[in-house]
Amino acid sequence: MKRLIGGFLTSLLAVTGYANAGTCRMTQATVLPLRNDGGYLSVPVQINGQAASMIVDTGSQGSLMTPEGIRTLRLPQDQNRHTVMQGPNGAPRLVPNSRIADLRLGKLALGAGSMPVGSLPGSPMIRPPILGLLGADVLDGYDLEFDVPHQQLIFWKILPSSSDCQLAPSWKGKWNTVPARVIDGRMMVTFTLDGTHGTALLDSGARSHIISTDFAYRLGLTDELLALDPGGTTAGVDLHERRYHWHHFKRFSMGGTVWENPVLTVAPVHDQTDMLLGSDWFAKHDIWLSYATSQIFVR
Repeated sequence: MKRLIGGFLTSLLAVTGYANAGTCRMTQATVLPLRNDGGYLSVPVQINGQAASMIVDTGSQGSLMTPEGIRTLRLPQDQNRHTVMQGPNGAPRLVPNSRIADLRLGKLALGAGSMPVGSLPGSPMIRPPILGLLGADVLDGYDLEFDVPHQQLIFWKILPSSSDCQLAPSWKGKWNTVPARVIDGRMMVTFTLDGTHGTALLDSGARSHIISTDFAYRLGLTDELLALDPGGTTAGVDLHERRYHWHHFKRFSMGGTVWENPVLTVAPVHDQTDMLLGSDWFAKHDIWLSYATSQIFVR
């Protein structure tokens, strides 16, 4: 699930909190229960007063409502807005938008806005039902604390939002601090795989770690070698199928994290990145994405 150019227009209300961190004021905006259903990370939301669930997708520039969500919630079309949607196969297309009168994430009220309409390639059958995804247009105004083992997602508001902010999580023990770049509301980090440097996108909407086919070619792999690996086909929000393979690599390192002999998915990634760090990475660590300071804290 990749780039959605356009999306929700938020109106941020005041939040309450309790912490000071160096030169910054850190306030807790809301805490949401976070589900992990086979790699699908989702939270409950309120749309026009009705309960729904949405996938949390840090790899998508914009949010999205599914056609089922439009029908279930009886959302009207936004005649004044359309969105260019680009899936993992890189083919952009223009899709309609729907108007939302009121979006709420727990006690955080985001007000009215507009979301593009598109199908999800898959989602678990849960209650309330998954009717869309939350992308960077909603998420990047906050710091996000993913605590998948304890099933919660915490939204923090950092003021002022600046790289000079001396922010640290309110955690006990030790953690790694990883510098990041925020591009179009999405966080990128550097990594090394088998001695070659690349850029990874933190993508909670992807269900696995995906190495781009182009980056695999840089490592000396060929289509003939990849064809010897097990694999299959998958699809993104554009619903176009793409071939993937599971390949054994030697060594992956990123921000103090080292994996020896990892098995990673190799697939086409038509994006500004060489790798997608997916939801299974989020599930194995305590992750704090600091959009305010362009840092990632990993415990």
